Amino acid sequence: MAASRTLMALAIAATLVVELAMAANYTVGDSDGWEIGTDVQSWAASKNFTVGDVISFVYSANHDVVEVKEVDFGSCSGSNPIEKHTGGNTAITLSTAGKRFFICGVPGHCTAGMKVQIDTLAASSPPHATPSSPPPASPPLVAPSSPPPASPPKSATKPPTKSPLAPSPGSNASPPAPPFKPTPPSSAPTPEPPIPPFPFDQPLIPSAAPTTPPPPPSSAYKCSFMVHFSVGFSFVAIILLAL
Repeated sequence: MAASRTLMALAIAATLVVELAMAANYTVGDSDGWEIGTDVQSWAASKNFTVGDVISFVYSANHDVVEVKEVDFGSCSGSNPIEKHTGGNTAITLSTAGKRFFICGVPGHCTAGMKVQIDTLAASSPPHATPSSPPPASPPLVAPSSPPPASPPKSATKPPTKSPLAPSPGSNASPPAPPFKPTPPSSAPTPEPPIPPFPFDQPLIPSAAPTTPPPPPSSAYKCSFMVHFSVGFSFVAIILLAL
């Protein structure tokens, strides 16, 4: 029995905490209130109403608040009201998404500007964080290959020439020995071209593309954090009181 009462109290407390944390309270017309001369249409257009918000009409004794259908809103007719409120201070909770229409039912006041359309949006859920894409993999570094060595040029062969000291045919005299000529050195091979220097001025590993910083936490995320914190605190307080 005690456990069921504790659970019921916890559920009621959690509901109250969530409504207080998520709902916003708006005063129609702000400081000017629900009066003739207040541009309540422009005021409503500048707000973003969501399910759970509360709008408060503050007005004098010669006014009232009448909720009507869209067709009666256009003609300022209060003959078929959905709800009618008096008393000078009326708070209305926007429990569902959609459009609601309010006028002042006193003759002539609606046509003088005391009419407002409230567009209520569904409560938005906090956005899911998307993981940032990993930086592209850097390509492997390949050292420049050296060109193959150039082969030495082949020396052109010349046809043998007849020596002027060769004996004439039919002569018995021995030919004189040819004069000594030093053997010319063999042509040296063409040196290989030098290997081009390694481009040290270029980076070995390309820098990784900068990643986009995560977006700052939205107001919906902060509001969700406050709700969870408040529910946890209420749960601990109720458990201590039940003990």
